[in-house]
Amino acid sequence: MMAAAPQPGPRYYDLDALRAAAMFLLVLLHSTYFVLPDPAHRWPVLDPSVGDDPTYRILLNVSSGFLRPTFFLISGLFSALLWQKRGLRGLGMHRLKRLGVPFFFGCVIIIPLTGLAMALTSGRQEPFDFPFWILPFFSIWALMHLWFLWYLMLFIGLFILLARLGLQFRNPAVWWAVIPLSAALSLVMSEPVFGPDTVRTLLPVPAPFFHYACFFFFGAFLYQGGVSVRRWWMIALLPAAAAFYMGDRLLRQYGSPGTIGGELSEPAFMFSNSLTLAGALFETANAWLMCFGAMGLFNWIFSRPNFTVRYLSDATYWMYLVHLPLVILAQWLVVSWPISYHLKFMLVCASVTATVLITYQLFVRYTFIGSTLNGPRTRRA
Repeated sequence: MMAAAPQPGPRYYDLDALRAAAMFLLVLLHSTYFVLPDPAHRWPVLDPSVGDDPTYRILLNVSSGFLRPTFFLISGLFSALLWQKRGLRGLGMHRLKRLGVPFFFGCVIIIPLTGLAMALTSGRQEPFDFPFWILPFFSIWALMHLWFLWYLMLFIGLFILLARLGLQFRNPAVWWAVIPLSAALSLVMSEPVFGPDTVRTLLPVPAPFFHYACFFFFGAFLYQGGVSVRRWWMIALLPAAAAFYMGDRLLRQYGSPGTIGGELSEPAFMFSNSLTLAGALFETANAWLMCFGAMGLFNWIFSRPNFTVRYLSDATYWMYLVHLPLVILAQWLVVSWPISYHLKFMLVCASVTATVLITYQLFVRYTFIGSTLNGPRTRRA
């Protein structure tokens, strides 16, 4: 049987813009780690001058609450679009090139460089004190930020399998049900931060895996079911803000170590009590509402063709791949400067973004690397 010929499909300029904005926010998210007053994760560079300022904890929680779900939802929508254009075989080959090749080289180059940056900038303190010979094999234990590509490839493989078995992503009664399913899965998350858990290992963690799968396959339903993104969806941003406030407050107050009767209590997560249960549900409501609200907002602003948006959408894939070691090195360079930590944070974000965009233009966009990431691009006259 001949492979299905590519069919024309719509161009989602608004979702390109949303994807680019989310990638920029990812750099901002990782840049906040060294100015957090109470980091939930070990980080090699920490600024002791921050004190109790909650600004960057709030910024981190706002970003982490919806970034990853938004990425997976948009990826599911584009996967269904590619299925229509190229067929299942074409979808698999396209995603293997766009995701599999960058993931492989990221594991053998970018992750070891990130591990090296962490070890050197931390002064080889625990848990970053490891023998350097382990760096080429670092991705076996820690995928770091590339776990997103790994999960996305797993979801696409599952998508192809289900499609070959005849499953259609069209029935609203079935696919709208993934929203309460994702809420149930959020109740078994364990990280003491706002938003779904992150993962760092090749072996999928069941709760986050199926939670993110809900967003991916709902994105496929949006396309297959003919659900058009509407501008009025941005109204969802208002209840999303309320859900964030309630969820963040509950999880911060009752999901973190505190004092009971003058003694230090243990962290209480999800099933520990009714308040953490409510916090987890607000957390999931915020993720879905932010997805719909952001799609509506970007549909209102960026629905028309725009070369700058398309360019940045291409560049941000390169940014996603290489930004983490650059962020760590930039933080290490500025952490001891006698200036405000707010200015340090802005310098890290600006310098990493500028470095990535310059290297993309000079060494990536019109080379085989850019062709692998985004397809061939020609210079404008």
